[in-house]
Amino acid sequence: MSIKKFISFWMGGLGLCFIILALSLIASTTKLQSMNARVLKDSQAIEVAHQIENAILRERREDLLWRATGDSAFLARKSSFVEKSTPLIQELTDSDSSSGKSDNSSHIRQLFEQYRTEALANPTHPLAEVSRSADRLLRAVEEFRERNHTQMTETLALSKRLDAMVNRWSIGLILVVLCFAALGSVLLLKRIIIPTFALSQAAERFGKGEYAVRAKVYNNDELGMLSRAFNEMTENISLLQQQRRHFIASLAHDIKNPMVLIGGTARRLKKKQAVAEEKMPLLNCIIEQADAVEELIGELVDTVRLEDGNVALSMAEVDLHDLLKTIHAKQATMVTSHHLVYTGEPCLVWGDARRLERVINNLISNAVKYSEHSNAIDIRLRREHGCGVIMVKDAGVGIPPEKIPTLFQPFRRLAQTKDMAKGSGLGLFSVKKIIDGHGGQINIASEPDRSTTVTIELPLHQNACPLA
Repeated sequence: MSIKKFISFWMGGLGLCFIILALSLIASTTKLQSMNARVLKDSQAIEVAHQIENAILRERREDLLWRATGDSAFLARKSSFVEKSTPLIQELTDSDSSSGKSDNSSHIRQLFEQYRTEALANPTHPLAEVSRSADRLLRAVEEFRERNHTQMTETLALSKRLDAMVNRWSIGLILVVLCFAALGSVLLLKRIIIPTFALSQAAERFGKGEYAVRAKVYNNDELGMLSRAFNEMTENISLLQQQRRHFIASLAHDIKNPMVLIGGTARRLKKKQAVAEEKMPLLNCIIEQADAVEELIGELVDTVRLEDGNVALSMAEVDLHDLLKTIHAKQATMVTSHHLVYTGEPCLVWGDARRLERVINNLISNAVKYSEHSNAIDIRLRREHGCGVIMVKDAGVGIPPEKIPTLFQPFRRLAQTKDMAKGSGLGLFSVKKIIDGHGGQINIASEPDRSTTVTIELPLHQNACPLA
């Protein structure tokens, strides 16, 4: 299944679950509202029935008092209670929610009209007749009240059952949605996030120069196709890199022999006394340029070997303090445009002295190239956290922070420094390869227009002196 179909299916399933849950909640809410309205009407009907019963009983009491005493005040209150019952009968009829509403209401109205006629008749009906009418009306109202009370109790019980059922359904649907979402998330993690992260890591490692890295193909989908395309690209680029290295090695080998011959011939001519004085500068120029080309060829060959991993380092115990002092003495005699300062302490490491000398010379050369005349080049050596730390600091043009990662890539030079000094763009690339081969680290910190500091950390040898 493709990623697009998988996402569509997953989102569709989630949407369907949410729709079912929403419709279920809406239907149950509507039903509960209807039941609540019915319960409210039943409670209103029960309350009105109580009021009617109370009015009739009070009318009966006032009627008995009037008949016993003949006091007209009792007669007036009797009439008021009868009239007060009239709107209550209508309200009772309106609040009736039972199935036989019309029959119940008409029967109660008939009994009330008969009772009202007899209670307000003039001349007054006999007490027995009025009492029988009132008793029949009270029994009918009581039956009405009991029926509504029973109906209200049943409605409340049904409402509770419905509410419990809705809760169970809601919890069940929520659990289904959560399970569906969790399952989809796991599948999403396995089908999209993990392959994407793996491909991103492979691309990042490839961008740092690990041309042998390949992305794992997890599924036969769009990301799988992208991973296969990435692997094909890395294969092609690796092949091109290998061909380039072989071409450079072959070209360097073909050029080196003629350059050695040219340099040797120029040196022999220089030793002959027959050479005219005015030709000496030309011979010196030939010798100098031949040496420069030979050095560049050696750097190219060394770089290719380092990149292929074919260079075996001649590891031995190296005293960095002695090595740096020697390099400083040589460089101080050759570099007259800058002031080289060295401070350090005894520090033993396990390394290739010739390769480490090349690293230090390269860093000093860069510091001289990219800083103004008469500036100081600070070289320091210290022991820290089980490492020998070499620091070379200049007061030059500096490097923008975003450009620092590109300095270790082959044949890469900053646009702002191309016109300041000649170079192949292989120096720092070779330096990093050599430091990596020693199990060390190299870092560059720079402040534009102020200074650049290159720090190298090399593991101390087991016989290194402890810190004081």
